[in-house]
Amino acid sequence: MADALAGETRLDAAVRQHLADRVILKSLTRWNEAYKEFPRFVLEYLCGRYIDPADPLPGQQKIDRLLQEHFVESGAKELIKHKIAEAGRYTLLGPLRIAYDQRMLQYWADVPALGDNRVRVSERVIREFGDVLLTSGAWGTMRVEFEPSYMIGRKAYPFRVDEFTPFQVTRLSLEDYCAKRALFETQDWIDLLMQTVGFNPAKLSERVKRLLLLRLVPFVEPNYNLVELGPRQTGKTYMYKNTSQRAFLVSSGKATAATLFHNGATKRVGVIGLKDVVVFDEIASEREGAHKLEDASVDTLKNYMAQGSYTKDGVEFTSTCSIVLGGNINTDLERHQPLDGCYRHLFQPLPAELREDTAFLDRIHAYLPGWELPVITPDNYATGYGFITDYLAEIFRLLRRRNFQTHVVARVRFPKGMSQRAHDSVQKTAAGLLKLVFPHRNPEDVQPDELKFCLDLAVEMRGRVADQLRVISPKEFQSVSIGYELGDPE
Repeated sequence: MADALAGETRLDAAVRQHLADRVILKSLTRWNEAYKEFPRFVLEYLCGRYIDPADPLPGQQKIDRLLQEHFVESGAKELIKHKIAEAGRYTLLGPLRIAYDQRMLQYWADVPALGDNRVRVSERVIREFGDVLLTSGAWGTMRVEFEPSYMIGRKAYPFRVDEFTPFQVTRLSLEDYCAKRALFETQDWIDLLMQTVGFNPAKLSERVKRLLLLRLVPFVEPNYNLVELGPRQTGKTYMYKNTSQRAFLVSSGKATAATLFHNGATKRVGVIGLKDVVVFDEIASEREGAHKLEDASVDTLKNYMAQGSYTKDGVEFTSTCSIVLGGNINTDLERHQPLDGCYRHLFQPLPAELREDTAFLDRIHAYLPGWELPVITPDNYATGYGFITDYLAEIFRLLRRRNFQTHVVARVRFPKGMSQRAHDSVQKTAAGLLKLVFPHRNPEDVQPDELKFCLDLAVEMRGRVADQLRVISPKEFQSVSIGYELGDPE
C-alpha cells in the first residue's frame, strides 16, 4: 500500500485523513468499459469494498465474477427463477423497491431480475431499509428464498427477499458534512468536488472550475433554471448523468406534456414532478430526432419555471425540480467562443419555439458559456480521491432543503432599476454556489470574499441572459445595470 500512496497529492492525503469513510480513488472505477450500464455509485461501492489500490487486479477480477454471476438481465429471468427453485435461495445484484398494498395488507418487492413486482419481503428488510426502499428504492445485493407452499388465496407467491445489503448511502448527517468542510481550505474543497465529478483539478483553470461548479447548482438549489450551450464532448451529459440518480435526462424525441408533467391516461406524474433535476440534453440541435417541445409543453414549462407549480389534466402539482437546457453551439475551439457571424443572439441555437420567446428566456437564472469549457479527454479524468457519488448525491438532496438565500439577503444590496427576475436569479445562483463551496457558513459568519466569489459569477451568468434579451427585443428590455454591493449583516 505504501507504493500506491507514494505519489499521492497533499489534498489526497488530507482527504483520506478526514473523509476516509466516504471517498474513493476515482481512477479505480474506469478499468472496464463493459460496465457503463451500471450507475456510478454501484461500481464505486464495489471498488471501495473489493479493490486494493496497491494491487487492484484481484479485486477487479472478483467484481467481474460477482457481476457475471449475480447481475441478471431481463432475458435471463426464467433461468434465475429455476436456479432459485433448485437451490432454495440465490443472491441477486440489482435495484430493489418496495410498495405497500393496502388492499391485501402486504408489502411487495419489485425485483426486475425476476420480472416480478409481487415478491414478498422479510420484516427485517422492511425494518432496516424501509425508509429508502419505500421511496426512491436502492441498488444492492439481495438474497431471494424459495417457499413453494406459500399461498395467498389460491395463488402461490413462492419468492421472498430475505436479506438486503444496499450499495447506496441510506443514512447520513449534513451537520457532519459541514463540519468536515471546515477542515479544508476553499481551493482544496473545490478541487475535491472536481475530483468527485470525475475531473482532474490539476488540468483545469480556476475559471473552468467555477463553470463546472455552476453545473452543480441545479442539484442543490430548488427550482433553478440553467442554460448551457457549448461544443460537443465537454462532459455535459456525463456530469449530469453521473452526479445523482435524482437527475433525469430527456435525451431525444418529443418532450410531451404527458412525459414532463402528467399523463392523464395512466394518472402518472411526469418527471418534473418526480425528479430533482430534469436535463433537456442536446436541446440545441438541428439533427433529426432532436428535441421538439409541443406548444402545450412550452406554456406549461414557462409557468412552472416562474412559479414552481403547474396544472395538468385539471390537477395542480408543485415541485422543486430544477430545469437544465443543454445543447451544442458552433464554437471556435481555439478562441473558446461562438463562431463569428453564426448567431444573431446566443439563444438562437435553441428550438424555434423557445429561441425568441422572451417570457420563457427571462425565467432563465443563468447562462453558462459552455464554449469556455475544454473538450474532455482521458488526460482530464480524475486520478485522486473524491466523494462516493451516491454519498454526495444524498448530501445535495439535503442541501436543497436549506435556504442559503438568507446569506445573500443579509449582506447584499442590489441597484435600483434591476428587475425582480434578475434580482432573484443572482440571489439563487449565489445561494447555490454557497451551498456547494461554503456549506458550513451561516448568514452571520459568511465572509465578504466568500460572498464575492459566488456573487461575481452569479451576476455574470444572469447578465448574459439580460444582454441577449436586449438583442432579441430592445424595446422590451432596457439596459439596466446588474450588480451588487456588499454591506454589513442586517
